[in-house]
Amino acid sequence: MKAVSAEMRQAATEFASKWAGQSGEKQLAQSYWTDFFHHIIGVPDLLAAGVDFEKPVRTETGSTGFIDVLWGGVVLIEHKSAGKSLDVAEAQARGYLKVLPAPLRAPFIVVSNFATIRIVDVALNTSIEFPLSELPNNLDRVVAVFGDYSARATRLEITADRKAGEKMARLYQAFEEAGYSGHEVSVFLVRLLFLLFGDDTSMWRKPKAFEDLVMAQPADGSTLGAMVAGLFQHLNDPNPPKNTPAAYLPFPYVNGGLFAENIRLFHFTDAMRDALVDACSYDWSSISPAIFGAMFQTVKSKEERRKLGEHYTSEANILKVIRPLFLDDFTERAMKAWDKPADLRKLRTELGKKRFLDPACGSGNFLLVAYRHLRELELKIIVRVQELTGKTEAVALDGTAEAAVLVSLEQFHGFEYEEWSSQIATVAMFLADRQANLAMEEILGTSPDRFPLKESAHIHNLNALRTDWSALVPMDDDTYIFGNPPFYGFTWLSDEQRADQALVWNKVRSYGDLDYVASWFLLAAKNLQGTRGRAAFVTTSSLTQGQQPPILWGQLYPMGFGIDFAHRSFLWANAGGDEASVYVAIVGFSANPKPARRPLWSYETARGNPTLVMVPRINAYLLDAVERLITSRSKPLAPSTQTLDYGSKPTDGGLLSNLMPDEAAQIRATDPIAAKYLRRVVGAKEFIYDIERWGLWLLDASPADIKNSPTLHSRVSEVKKLRLASTKLKTQQDADRASEWQEIRQHDGNYIAVPLTTSANRRYIPMGYLPPEVIANNKVSVVRDGSLLTFGVLSSRLFVVWTHGFSGRLKNDPNISGGITYNNFPFPTDGHEKIATAAQAVLDARAAYPDSNLAALYDDISMPPSLRKAHAALDKAVLNAYGMKSNVSEVGMLETLFSLYVEAIDGLLAAPAKKSRTKKLMNVGS
Repeated sequence: MKAVSAEMRQAATEFASKWAGQSGEKQLAQSYWTDFFHHIIGVPDLLAAGVDFEKPVRTETGSTGFIDVLWGGVVLIEHKSAGKSLDVAEAQARGYLKVLPAPLRAPFIVVSNFATIRIVDVALNTSIEFPLSELPNNLDRVVAVFGDYSARATRLEITADRKAGEKMARLYQAFEEAGYSGHEVSVFLVRLLFLLFGDDTSMWRKPKAFEDLVMAQPADGSTLGAMVAGLFQHLNDPNPPKNTPAAYLPFPYVNGGLFAENIRLFHFTDAMRDALVDACSYDWSSISPAIFGAMFQTVKSKEERRKLGEHYTSEANILKVIRPLFLDDFTERAMKAWDKPADLRKLRTELGKKRFLDPACGSGNFLLVAYRHLRELELKIIVRVQELTGKTEAVALDGTAEAAVLVSLEQFHGFEYEEWSSQIATVAMFLADRQANLAMEEILGTSPDRFPLKESAHIHNLNALRTDWSALVPMDDDTYIFGNPPFYGFTWLSDEQRADQALVWNKVRSYGDLDYVASWFLLAAKNLQGTRGRAAFVTTSSLTQGQQPPILWGQLYPMGFGIDFAHRSFLWANAGGDEASVYVAIVGFSANPKPARRPLWSYETARGNPTLVMVPRINAYLLDAVERLITSRSKPLAPSTQTLDYGSKPTDGGLLSNLMPDEAAQIRATDPIAAKYLRRVVGAKEFIYDIERWGLWLLDASPADIKNSPTLHSRVSEVKKLRLASTKLKTQQDADRASEWQEIRQHDGNYIAVPLTTSANRRYIPMGYLPPEVIANNKVSVVRDGSLLTFGVLSSRLFVVWTHGFSGRLKNDPNISGGITYNNFPFPTDGHEKIATAAQAVLDARAAYPDSNLAALYDDISMPPSLRKAHAALDKAVLNAYGMKSNVSEVGMLETLFSLYVEAIDGLLAAPAKKSRTKKLMNVGS
């Protein structure tokens, strides 16, 4: 059981004090329990956790009612006004519990009238009761109710979908082993899924009709393929012949194109039949189409089958996109109109007019979650209007059940590149619709009869980046575009994907530096421009960092788009127990009008819960700051700031720059001429891990030495050949100076070496001083004659936070570039001496461990306390120089630094231009 912490007791004390003396029921009950869940139980997102307010239910007498709070499988809560009897509330709760489906029945009931709380263990028929003021002293009992059971309920739901996925994986494997594969197998399995689900959700005129058909065939499976093929034809026939086999009669004409395509006859093996029989025996009624669909799309891969259930998008993450985009607004409007039937009807009509597009829909999980929640909201509205008016006819405006459902599959659109995934998405939407109708029938006693299918979700198998979206989906004020486009960084794109981007961006400068997802942002903006439509995407974090925001928002800002809400960088976690190794952000955007207060979620840790702050603005870097874009600069903001340059670039195939210790030893032993030119070489890896690497530095080498040294002559000759074979003209030209590294930036004095890329897991960037005899290659940057002030600022946590916020990324590791990261960083104008003193203390603390490399010194586990203490003092000195407090958040650091950056840029733009003579400089860089 979860332990009760001091923080929880303090939160309970504050909660009891806040709600003492309250009396309203409906007006305040939802706020009361929301506060309770957030601050005491620690559930940040109630909707994602499955906590439902005002859950409609059909009672034993046939009337409808609303459960105040239901956390399915965990707890049922009934709340009364102050002074009302808890016995009456408990009796009401027990009545609701009896009619709930088994998966939703809670083992505990909680009833309250503000002043008193009662917890009932349903199975044991025992209860405890205490006044609200005693809540802090009864937290162990509260945790016993909410802690363990909530985790168990979540696990059970996922386990059920994983088991269903395993059934389909076994079935596919049996087909594969029999030699079947390709498009027709995909179609066949998707149809089987529809039939299996229909068996367990009363879709046929006879219960378990498909299982009966399968079991009636011989055990060797010899007739099963033909029997199923005949069933497919029957399901697609609006006028079946009179001599239709009796086994087919329970099945209706389906329509909707699901069974329209003629596919081959599959001859079943024993293994294929056994797998199908096993699938028939499973209860498919309780699967989540969103979760199962994502699992189902992996069954074709042997490797993915082994990891079944580990890689799919959790509903909690999907809700991070769709809640602030539209769902929260609809839900809040329903609650505000809860006692006004006319307003509720108006909202319901509006729900039926909206349009939802996922242009990279995969197996449809974003669309499925959106559809389910909108159908649930509509059902609540229907039941509430009926309750308020006392008229059953309020359910169906024209007297038919069909008219009762205004939220329609026809409103949902998806684009998907993979045919298999698009087929799954189509069927999964049918399954979600069936589940919604069953829920409706359970409460209202009626639901639409969908057969033959007259509507379906519009799932298109196509390349979204080569398609005119508006030709398939009307784009207007009622359109929402959302989803999770592919997580491909620009360095990992295929030739086809690069061609896609070229088509979308149409020669926009530097578009090749953008991640693939950026193309969905631009197309969404182009389609929604001039409307009040809104969009939101999950994106790689790098699209909000480094060189990418100026490219993307350099296009979107002029089109009138801005950010309406955002989740700052977090780890994209999959609910199957594993986690995708990618950091993402969520960005919601639209053209005017923009909301006056915009939700911005930040994460203290990548795996932690977010903190919500309402802000007046959100810029391209997901900060509460002006819409200014940080572009690459050739010089630092302030003339007094020391410059950061790349190290020297060899372009030599390692012949002069990458010699192992044994190679260097061999040269010393056999070639004394070449030995004179051996120098230590460091890149980021060598510098951080103290790896010995050597090079031949021939910048001032005598021509006679190169000619007379077998080592030098041979290696320089090979470098010449290598450069001449290059496709780059500059490299071909530099073949005439093959004895030199191609780009030479080596300093003749001491310098600070800064790794070009550093692990995102390190709290500080490992850097240090090196002598001129050590050659820095282009995997490190250098600050010539670097001062202790510069070293101190760059070694601080503040600079790390700036780097994480504004640098580009290699995977999740930030790239520390001169143009973006360093030259745009606003160095402090005060506190220089204190920073330098603290910086020297860091160097002294490191010097006490001469046997430890920087990797060991800056590992979170092995970092010595003395060094940690020295860095803390340095952090304090740097923060003080900027006027920041020691407890400032990382977001606060970024917003302060960004403000200083904007001030500096504005100052540079306002400064009068100085006349200067143009000088021609030799460019030894690239």
